[in-house]
Amino acid sequence: MIKQHPLLSEGIKAAKAGDKAQARRLLTQAVQRNPESVEAWIWLSSALDTPQGRAFCLEKVLSIDPTNRPAQRGLAALRARPAQPPPTPQRPEAAIALPPRGEDVAAAPVPPPRPAPSRRISGPWSRLKAGAAGGLSRLRDRLKVGAAPAGRPVRLWSQPRFWQAVVICLGAIALALAGVLAYDAIKQPAGDEFVSAGMLAMAASPYPQRTLRPTYTTSPLPTDTPLPTDTATPLPTPTFTETPTPSPTPTPTLTLTPQPTRRSAAPTAAATSTPRPPLLPLVWDPRLTALGVRLEPAKVSPGVAYWRLVEARWADEHESGGDHTIYVEVLGLRGSRVVGQPVIFEWSSGSLTLPVQDRPAPEWGVNFPTFATLGSYSARVGVEPSDRVAGMGMGTVDAPDFTIHTCFYLTFRLTLR
Repeated sequence: MIKQHPLLSEGIKAAKAGDKAQARRLLTQAVQRNPESVEAWIWLSSALDTPQGRAFCLEKVLSIDPTNRPAQRGLAALRARPAQPPPTPQRPEAAIALPPRGEDVAAAPVPPPRPAPSRRISGPWSRLKAGAAGGLSRLRDRLKVGAAPAGRPVRLWSQPRFWQAVVICLGAIALALAGVLAYDAIKQPAGDEFVSAGMLAMAASPYPQRTLRPTYTTSPLPTDTPLPTDTATPLPTPTFTETPTPSPTPTPTLTLTPQPTRRSAAPTAAATSTPRPPLLPLVWDPRLTALGVRLEPAKVSPGVAYWRLVEARWADEHESGGDHTIYVEVLGLRGSRVVGQPVIFEWSSGSLTLPVQDRPAPEWGVNFPTFATLGSYSARVGVEPSDRVAGMGMGTVDAPDFTIHTCFYLTFRLTLR
């Protein structure tokens, strides 16, 4: 008897106990360690909730063992889901009640054919079409004149009702055109419609005018105060006096006045700059690492401003509610939204630049819908250097190659290195 791996045995126990989340985690690790394990793929298919994930696991089993009967039956059951059959049209002759045999066929009443239902088109063009149809019907009613005498043709323009009908038709057309112009003038396309049209065309949009960001001002450093200079005191000069006596008087001795000592300047401490506050830690959803999403930091020198990723979150298929979008928020130095700042989304075959919209909270500044699987998209902020988030797309850890609807939430903020 072959001994099972602990991950496989624990995953099978969790699946039998009904703990699908624990079973998915353990069985996913088991197939990663041994991709050729048929038993691990079959149990993993039973722990998944989506038909796409189950079919993927069963196809893996058949690629390893094409004769595996449980995998064949499970895959056939997934592919043979009953579809709603289209309603069979009833033949016209079946709707007509046929008379009994032997009676006159002409006596059986035949109901008149139903007119085909007209397609109703909403919008200004429907009003234009209805106005033109009404004008033509009124023109046809007014042109019903008596038969002309034999041998004398009737001239249409000689009838007074013809010109009345022409005036009515022209007036209806003018009113319809005025209504179309007024409708186009009143209806202004919203910013989300421009974003959807740009996504469908996959063409880059021009950069909008950005709002001014606050400038960084530095406070001047304090200067050293000069010390007062010492002034020299003049020395007294000795004087000689003569006495009337013949005896000489003793010569006075000169006394030197001590000079003041020069005061040395005391060393002053050098002015120190105020240290910058430390950067806030990055809020990173650990599930992003399991999905293969990575952060590529911007390469900038100290003192240079750049767009730093401060938060990155992910929502699975249940949390997103069927949505599949990358939401981006761009904040300035003071933490307010920078309206008009371009955000660049890139994939293998192209790129798209979308501006930050001025939307009310809690809506995000930029919405980018995704249509490919994990590892397809990257996002960064334009103009200045920016961190880059790569490896995003639809899918989960259990089924990374399927377009399962998930969402990403990224927040960038202008920061000084």
